[in-house]
Amino acid sequence: MLVDPGQTAYDLRFRLFGTPVRVHPFFWLFSAVLGWDIFMSLGFAYLFLWVACCFVSILLHEFGHIWAGHAFGSRGGHVVLYSFGGLAIGAGDVRYRWQRISVSLAGPAIQLVLYGLIRTWVHFWPDQVIGLPWWAVETLGMLLEINLIWPLFNLLPVWPLDGGQVNREVCSIWSPRNGLRISLGISAAVAGFIAVHALLANARGAFVIPYLPTGLWIAILFGMLAIQSWQLMRQIPRHTSYREEADDRLPWESDPDAWKRR
Repeated sequence: MLVDPGQTAYDLRFRLFGTPVRVHPFFWLFSAVLGWDIFMSLGFAYLFLWVACCFVSILLHEFGHIWAGHAFGSRGGHVVLYSFGGLAIGAGDVRYRWQRISVSLAGPAIQLVLYGLIRTWVHFWPDQVIGLPWWAVETLGMLLEINLIWPLFNLLPVWPLDGGQVNREVCSIWSPRNGLRISLGISAAVAGFIAVHALLANARGAFVIPYLPTGLWIAILFGMLAIQSWQLMRQIPRHTSYREEADDRLPWESDPDAWKRR
């Protein structure tokens, strides 16, 4: 479910701001699945707007990583949009931990900036928004939802989400000898808790923590991420030291997206 499905004859390919972009057909399918309730209640036109907003938002997120990487000297890089989101391949190939933290945060940050700009427009110039065509008003609402909830979701300290990558770097600064293992332990614990919470949320009388995601899909996804973090943690020797240089990191650590392309 979380592996790049590889190239197909039906991929959409283009270049944007000099960066190659490839969109796997499953991206469109999965975006439509996420918006299926919109289709059932409002019709195809609203579903089309939802898929378009997903495309723009995730593409913007990945370019946040790409642009931050370029600012710190990474060369090349390309974007892949696929069923479970996107990859900014090569963006994190920078030398220092603080640079890698900045690259990881740049994706959610640029989405939150877009959310702030739209929210400011709606708040201070509501008459302009009301005068827009119906499809433009609906698009703004969808963009507000996607670019607030999704980046906050991505900041959870769960590997390989952006927050999980930041968690790894921060723990490695705090404890060079055991930081990597500690970060994966945190990732496994948080992902496991969210999976169990999501699974129990539908039970009658169950205590539900506000704002945490729920549902069967969330339970499956975070259950898989918890297992993956636990497996990676078991592969790392205890008391292993890592220096600042990217070349000294483990293969999956120097390329955070490598696990998705196996």
